[in-house]
Amino acid sequence: MTSDVVEDEFEFYSKAEKYWKDVPATVDGMLGGYGHISSIDINSSRKFLQKFLREGPNRTGTTCALDCGAGIGRITKRLLLPLFKTVDMVDVTEDFLTKARSYLGEEGRRVRNYFCCGLQDFSPEPNSYDVIWIQWVIG
Repeated sequence: MTSDVVEDEFEFYSKAEKYWKDVPATVDGMLGGYGHISSIDINSSRKFLQKFLREGPNRTGTTCALDCGAGIGRITKRLLLPLFKTVDMVDVTEDFLTKARSYLGEEGRRVRNYFCCGLQDFSPEPNSYDVIWIQWVIG
């Protein structure tokens, strides 16, 4: 790897982190101004995820999920907490994770960890999660 590639990678992640610092800690902010589609998005995601949670030999567990690029916890609150015993959240923006604590309400007590770091720097412990959810952030 040349130093040019590393510098470009660093610049890419720095710009992304700066971008998210200027985004409001709201559902609309998390969805880039498309907050009105949140319910449609959650319902479609639930339908997809439930296929893997049903009975059968290839069924996944429901002990713990990881929400990657969790923001204020929109997915954690409406999709993962209703289906999993505990959830961990990882996001690069501390303000979003702080907002998540109030946004999640009483159910937020089942969030085990709030990790503040970029996904490129996050290494989950092997075999810790039944589901690792990555949505919207990966694009």
